[in-house]
Amino acid sequence: MSNPIQDCMTAHSSVRDFKPTPVSAIVVERCVEAAQMASTSSWIQAYSLLQVHDTGEREALAELCGGQAQVHEAGAFFIVMADSRRHRLVAQTAGCDHVQNLEGFLVSVIDAGLFAQNLALAFESEGLGICFIGGLRNKLDEVDSLLQLPQGAWPLFGLCVGTAKEKPDGRPRLPQSSILHHNRYPTDLDVTAATEAFDEVAAEHYTQRGLPGRNWSGGIARRFMAPLREDLAAYYASKGARLS
Repeated sequence: MSNPIQDCMTAHSSVRDFKPTPVSAIVVERCVEAAQMASTSSWIQAYSLLQVHDTGEREALAELCGGQAQVHEAGAFFIVMADSRRHRLVAQTAGCDHVQNLEGFLVSVIDAGLFAQNLALAFESEGLGICFIGGLRNKLDEVDSLLQLPQGAWPLFGLCVGTAKEKPDGRPRLPQSSILHHNRYPTDLDVTAATEAFDEVAAEHYTQRGLPGRNWSGGIARRFMAPLREDLAAYYASKGARLS
């Protein structure tokens, strides 16, 4: 039986080549309203969404994100933030402390992630393409300076939204048996066997795109051979997060 929500979800693919057509404010507001119905820990709603309109700032952000042209070419660009700022102001008004620890930071990040995925699905249901931009974390000090962010507002990633020039094919995903477990986590032998099987699927995907000789596990091994973005903890701590 067809389910339009699940059909939209399974049709997802990240778009990196956009037409310059703007995303209307009405669509943005409608999608944000829907996204706000994401689950939130204890009704905290510890997230914010910053839409960057200024052309010069978007061009600067594209460079800070690693030269990703879609950041300034897409119809709209947003920054998803974990947000404790409003909670700090609530505490200040109430005359009490606002204590941060790792749990508080995680709750904010999880809240923001749930909101962001809801938002992406809402935009895709409108026929728009989306692309999350993790490269926003490449140079967070400079992003922070450009956008003049206050203490307690923590940028996590960007989100490009707009009309795709051409919808790309999605990448295959791990089989459900690698993700859905019952009662216990599988043995290392089972995990390794499933990964090797998926490598064959990934290798075919790469070959079809003119990149023979590649597979999924090879890319994962290369990606985690060295620490990534080691300055993140210092940045978030400087903005009021506590990671212990």
